[in-house]
This record gives sequence, structure tokens and C-alpha cells, in this order.
Amino acid sequence: MRSFKFGILFLFAALFGSQAFASYNVQDVGVIGLMSHDVFSWDHKKEVNVENGRLDLSTIFDYEGGHRWYLGGNPKNSENAAVYTVAMKLVNHYTQLLSAGHSSLEARQLTVSEFHQMIREFYERALQEKFPETALKALPTNLEQAAIRGFHDLLPGRIKLYGRVRNELKLTSVLTAKTVLNERELAQPLKPFDGDYDAEYKAIKIPFTKVVLNLKEIDRKFIEKYSDFKQADMLAQLAKVGKGEMTVHELSFAPPVRELFRKAMCGEGNRYMPQEMVCE
Repeated sequence: MRSFKFGILFLFAALFGSQAFASYNVQDVGVIGLMSHDVFSWDHKKEVNVENGRLDLSTIFDYEGGHRWYLGGNPKNSENAAVYTVAMKLVNHYTQLLSAGHSSLEARQLTVSEFHQMIREFYERALQEKFPETALKALPTNLEQAAIRGFHDLLPGRIKLYGRVRNELKLTSVLTAKTVLNERELAQPLKPFDGDYDAEYKAIKIPFTKVVLNLKEIDRKFIEKYSDFKQADMLAQLAKVGKGEMTVHELSFAPPVRELFRKAMCGEGNRYMPQEMVCE
């Protein structure tokens, strides 16, 4: 079932102001999707987050003892084309650094810094404000995970393909999830919020089984179990943002997402992360 959790993947798109939707693209989906996987990995049976909550690319380099890094690490990083493409960009960056003579530690540190730059660029373009100057020592919480799940409104069910036999890709299909997207595909803009999930996410078929998942309902249960937010209210607010009737800064559930960025960037005691930010 984790194949379709998408790790909160596109949720940070909610931090765009209504006037900035044109700059939200498929690569952003991959960057923020991988960020969410690096912060959260939900154990459904134990109902706990088993990731370390820090942006050190543990989702790639530490999964199963680090034996799958060249494949993108955690299998969920290869279950969506946008996330998979960004993950493999970073894997390729890491291997190039190794080939250039860097130690595995140095190569990972530099690759993490590259990833942080992607995240900072997204944040400042999306929010039209400087990235936070200080981080937070506290670890991410279920409240923050619930808040960002509320932004699944913007999940694109399908994206366009260019220069291929097929001209469209269904992002919920596991069979084509390892498609490496080209620059034109990554740059395509996505539609604004409309207050609902795309149809593909409300009827996700698990290959070779009769199982059909409804991500909207899965998210609703999580949101309403681990927070005081109501999914219906969240989606109604997002619909107003999409129409320009409300700014994203007025959303009742945006503050926890901002805190998540600060928590995820705390590198204190983590040898793979830059020590540029003071952790409060």
C-alpha cells in the first residue's frame, strides 16, 4: 500500500500564492516529494514515523543498510516518475563525485548540499520570501504530516510526455513509475487547486490484484486522527486559493508545513548535513 502514499509528495505546492501557479512544475513535485520521503516513512502497523526527520538523504543512502542507494534507496522513491527522476539525478551526482575522487562521506555531504539547494530554490520561489535563517531541533510530528497531506489537492493524475511513443503518463501507475522524465516534461506547469483530488487518486489499482485504493479517503482518516483539521474544510480553503479568493498564507493548516521545513533542516549532530543553520 505504501506504493500509493506518495509520501506527502506534492503537498508543499500549497505554499504557492495564487499568482504563482504558473511556476509550479513537475520537477517541484519530484523535489518536494523526495523531501517528504526523507522526512517521513510511515509504519502503518505500528503507526509511527520510521524516518529520522532530517534532510540527509537517508531515504536514498541508508535504506536497508545502504544497499539500494544506486536504485534510489527506499522503493517508494521509484514508485512515482517525478520523484524517481529527482532521486536518480542525485544518485548520478553522487556517483560523479565518487568518480572525481571524493570519499563516500564527502560525496554524500555534497549531494545533500545539492538537494538542499533544490529545496531552498523551491521555497523562495514558491513563497516569495527568504528561506528561514534558523532551524528547529524538534522532530517532525504527525500533526505536520497531517497538515501537508491536506495539500494532495494538487497531485497531478497525468502529465504530458514529449518525444516519446506515448504522449501522456498516468502518475499512479506502478508499471511506468520508473520513467525518467526529460527536462521539458519536468518543466511543465500544473493546474491550480480545485478543492478535490484528481480522479486517478480516488481509484488507484494495485497491479495483479483486485485492490483499489482511494487516497482521498486514506488521507482523510490520517488527517482527522492525528490533527484537529477536517479534510473537507482544508479542501474548501484550497478551492478558494485556486480561484484567487484566498491567499495561501491565510490557510489554517499552512503554519505546520512551514515548521516542517525548519525542523527538517536542523543538521545538529548529523554528519551528512551542512551546519549552516543554527538549531533552536
